[in-house]
Amino acid sequence: MRIAGQTHTGHVRTRNEDRIDWDEQAGVVVLADGMGGLPFGQEASRLAVEAVIGIARTHHGADHTWLESGGEPADLVHLANRAVLSYTERDRRYEGMGTTLALLCTAPDEIAIAHVGDSRIYRLSADGELERLTRDHTPVQQALEQGRISEYEARHSPERNVLDRALGAITQADPDVTRLPRRNGELFLLCSDGLTGPLDDEAIAAILRDNNQSVDARAQALVEAALAQGGDDNVSVILVDTA
Repeated sequence: MRIAGQTHTGHVRTRNEDRIDWDEQAGVVVLADGMGGLPFGQEASRLAVEAVIGIARTHHGADHTWLESGGEPADLVHLANRAVLSYTERDRRYEGMGTTLALLCTAPDEIAIAHVGDSRIYRLSADGELERLTRDHTPVQQALEQGRISEYEARHSPERNVLDRALGAITQADPDVTRLPRRNGELFLLCSDGLTGPLDDEAIAAILRDNNQSVDARAQALVEAALAQGGDDNVSVILVDTA
């Protein structure tokens, strides 16, 4: 397995409220996007990611990944949420902070993903087909699914970043969890909306399909492509090659 990650503040924001990390031995990869419209999003994303990695790192077998050792992805999300909420309970100055979370866990024959918010997870198949594995937890996404707005209207809606699920900031933090068979030749992408805002899925797929580039180079190319479109948000990506 090969993992590569990149994060950038962007050209407009003064601080990076995204956070990425992974533990290859535990087989856990995580990305969080602190909610910029609320106070202390940077702190919320840090707390969530550190909670996930800390638990996964200390609760897996010597020869087994965290998932293989019986770990449940939803439990990691709930514990991350508890970490954010506990911080606000100790210091009310931080009340209202929140973050998205995207999580990928591996076992020898299985991949499990979980997410809350609008940070996405994609899978590029061995034959180059890109599939979005997550559903944005936003009212705009719900309106799109109900046919009340078009794809174009959804991408350009001024309310596209309003979340109806997040860690910490609002009460509903239940993750969507999906388990998939692990197959050789697949590439997974975890990303913040700083990537999916300026780049549509086809632009993302074109970069991911470039097998002449290393995983690290493709991660960097994704960030650079988003920055080239204005870079008005933090942008973060993690690529996981399961080969």
